Amino acid sequence: MQLTKPQQTILDSPARFKVVAAGRRMGKTYASIASLAYHARQPNSKCMYVAPSYRMSKQIVWEDLKELLRNVNWLKKVNESELTCTLVNNSIIMLRSADNADSIRGIGVDYVVIDEAADISEEAWTAVIRPTLSDRQGHALIIGSPKGRNWFFDLYSNAKQLKDWESWQFTTAEGGNVQPEEIEAAKQDMDERTFQQEYLAQFVTYSGIIYYAFGDHNIKT
Repeated sequence: MQLTKPQQTILDSPARFKVVAAGRRMGKTYASIASLAYHARQPNSKCMYVAPSYRMSKQIVWEDLKELLRNVNWLKKVNESELTCTLVNNSIIMLRSADNADSIRGIGVDYVVIDEAADISEEAWTAVIRPTLSDRQGHALIIGSPKGRNWFFDLYSNAKQLKDWESWQFTTAEGGNVQPEEIEAAKQDMDERTFQQEYLAQFVTYSGIIYYAFGDHNIKT
């Protein structure tokens, strides 16, 4: 599979825990699918993709994941009701949702992707998802677009100092999937902080949200 430079950077890192702040349309979904396939190449592996909801989990990656696995002749069996793929090497890739903790508890996995991490609660990571990695010493990719400075921001920041952790910030432009003129058009249509968050993957704060779009440039005395 052909990867962009940011996607390849993520996959090439030897870090056990990877945190990625990504601009919209950066290519994080394909990076997630590629990383699931990469870890599932090991026989008898268990890999899990987690989105904020069941609907998102199915809509974001399910069809693309199956297509990729079919194209490389890795797919052995598909369970549509459980959103689970069994590979020819007996590895399993399963899709789950963070809003249904019971579907995750008790599972032991070798690898997990948490997509749109800013929309998932910190407790879902610490109390439900993180323990699934313990007995197998599994790895994790925690990826998403920023939404203020919540636990995802803390994880991104702490990853720069912690052993076995690494974090990156990739803009929409760096992903190479959106034309420069479209990004410039979006910049003209948005206020500065929204553009910084959605396209530059910046962790901006919206405290005093009613006033955040105002400054010296538009205040007359």
